[in-house]
Amino acid sequence: MRVIVLGSGGTIPTQTRNLPSFALKRDGELLLFDCGEGTQLQLMGAKLGFGPLERICISHLHGDHVTGIPGLLMTLGQSNREKPLTIHGPPGIDTFIQSIMKNLSIHLHYQVHVAEIEKGLVHNNSHYRIESVPADHNIFTLAYAFIEAERPGRFDVTKARELGVPPGPLYRALQEGKDVRSGDGRIVRSSDIVGPPRPGRKVVYALDTRPCSAVVELARGADVLIHDAMFTEELQAEANERGHSTARQAAEIAQQAVVGQLILAHISPRYETAKELLDEALSIFTETRVGEDSMGVEIPVHK
Repeated sequence: MRVIVLGSGGTIPTQTRNLPSFALKRDGELLLFDCGEGTQLQLMGAKLGFGPLERICISHLHGDHVTGIPGLLMTLGQSNREKPLTIHGPPGIDTFIQSIMKNLSIHLHYQVHVAEIEKGLVHNNSHYRIESVPADHNIFTLAYAFIEAERPGRFDVTKARELGVPPGPLYRALQEGKDVRSGDGRIVRSSDIVGPPRPGRKVVYALDTRPCSAVVELARGADVLIHDAMFTEELQAEANERGHSTARQAAEIAQQAVVGQLILAHISPRYETAKELLDEALSIFTETRVGEDSMGVEIPVHK
């Protein structure tokens, strides 16, 4: 599983930072979190392709988070796409998408499904689920958690052989939690061969938010937290007024939630480099990096 930064800036694009968009690629499937202006170009530059894109999760309806949707929809239409695309977002996202389709005369050969949400479960399948909570911004905004399903425990092949279980269907039955009968008639319990389930990986996306307890709980134990860090601490009053966080506050959230690593994002265009932001966050939470456009972060499975 891999997180790819497509746009790490906020408010307006700069020469080094595009507007907010993060991609998550897992087993050939691609998801987007927000879709700032030019996202389709960033997808091309990252060589992610358009075919694997399944769904887009929009945090809120401020322009810098949604202005890439029209271009992306049109680009997908020109790529002969046929499979549906799902767009999740806060109340109002459906009206926004329908307005785009009507007023830009976009005619697509694929279906666009729009699902408005306020909190809770966004999507669920046998491989992963997506959950959401309201963040704390100046308009209604969602933070998202991508949570993989548990993986089966480790299978002890040596022990299975010692207990007389032949390879084949009985191995699968043990992996599925079923007890089996060995070649000499003994009952072999799955729990004796298969270790406890291993937790899936977890990525949390929380941009355009003041520090809030809901995000802390959503991010609890996450492998990666992508968090708003628009300003340094000296501009905390401005950050609060505008519904954002400082780098220090983002680091405090990461520390409270006990995450694996923190990625600072939604960097203000006033910063030519993000060194000040990084130094500030590192003083609180050492596993911090600044999101840079085109940066990829590998998330290994839990052993």
